[in-house]
Amino acid sequence: MMKTIFSFFAVLLLPVIGFSGNTKVLVVTGGHSFERDPFFALFDTLEGVSWEEAIQPEANRLMEKEQLDDYDVLVFYDMYQEISPEQQAAFLRLLKAGKPMLFLHHALVSYQTWDEFEHIIGGRYFDEKRYQMTLENGFSTYRHDTPVPVQIVQDNHPVTKGLADFILFDEVYGNFRVLPTVIPLLKTTHAESSPIIGWVNQYEASTIIYLQPGHDHHAYQDENYRKLIRQAIAYLAERKK
Repeated sequence: MMKTIFSFFAVLLLPVIGFSGNTKVLVVTGGHSFERDPFFALFDTLEGVSWEEAIQPEANRLMEKEQLDDYDVLVFYDMYQEISPEQQAAFLRLLKAGKPMLFLHHALVSYQTWDEFEHIIGGRYFDEKRYQMTLENGFSTYRHDTPVPVQIVQDNHPVTKGLADFILFDEVYGNFRVLPTVIPLLKTTHAESSPIIGWVNQYEASTIIYLQPGHDHHAYQDENYRKLIRQAIAYLAERKK
């Protein structure tokens, strides 16, 4: 089994570190820097999962070429803006076919000029640098390196089962929109954060999960966060069947 890393400049094949498994996951990155080694070390701990990375803009090109169909779950950790009408159509085709998707942290800031993306992910971060309208209630905010009380909203949901409330040293987002149709999974009382920080959304035939936490190694190495990711992927893979 090989772990494939797609980039704009080259396609690199690297040996898998850890185990391979039956659930095939594509991790989409690009458009935002992050701590690569501890982030992917998290994925190496996921038993029964084999993963590959596609770095934008290559991920959208692969989507347009219908080369993402064989993955069980798509995980988006990108913060990318450029998407052509053809790539939008390819994205929607995957959703109509029921492709499960997990969006993490700064993926909420992607596609500021593609309005439909809000309905796909279930919310919207209004980025002052990229959003092209003036907002009556102001733009969204962020704060790095802060203790975040994470509250489990539904302790019987497959994504959050076995988890109790915990504190994560992470980055919060404030003043972002969450659609009223989502199913909340996580909340916080942090004064600079929007209250709902994790949810399930349904778009066409696809189940979508968004988890706002996940900025750096403090989150990646936290056992509660790892359990969230592990159970989210397992739940989504099951939903695909």
